[in-house]
Amino acid sequence: MKNLKAILLIVLVSMSVNSYSQIGITGYSINALGVNTTQNKPLSCELKVFANRGEFNNTFGEFDVFYNFKPGQYHRFSLGAGFRAMPFNSNNTQTAITIPAAIEIYPLKDFKKISVLFELAPEFYENSTNLRSLWGLRYTFGE
Repeated sequence: MKNLKAILLIVLVSMSVNSYSQIGITGYSINALGVNTTQNKPLSCELKVFANRGEFNNTFGEFDVFYNFKPGQYHRFSLGAGFRAMPFNSNNTQTAITIPAAIEIYPLKDFKKISVLFELAPEFYENSTNLRSLWGLRYTFGE
């Protein structure tokens, strides 16, 4: 009963708080799908899922935190740090630290909801290092 009251209180408080977030969806060619938070602030986050690896337990997940530099008229540069793992694999030996550098290009000056994204990221595994490149299209919801 005590837990039910706590849950009810959390639900009521969360319903009374207004929040605003700008979410973006990125398709990285055939490699990954990403969901990111607003990039209009200096810090943003992105969650990527690399689900093109056959079986479900071989799916990679990656969480990145980016510092967004001041945007130009047609571009934005971001530098981040992240963690990559196989959360559904019991033999999870593929964990890595990533340092992604991304440039987002807005092909239309007055419509910045659609952009082309290029990312280069060294991946530091326990016994090796890999250099990964991704390209994709991003659509940002909201204002």
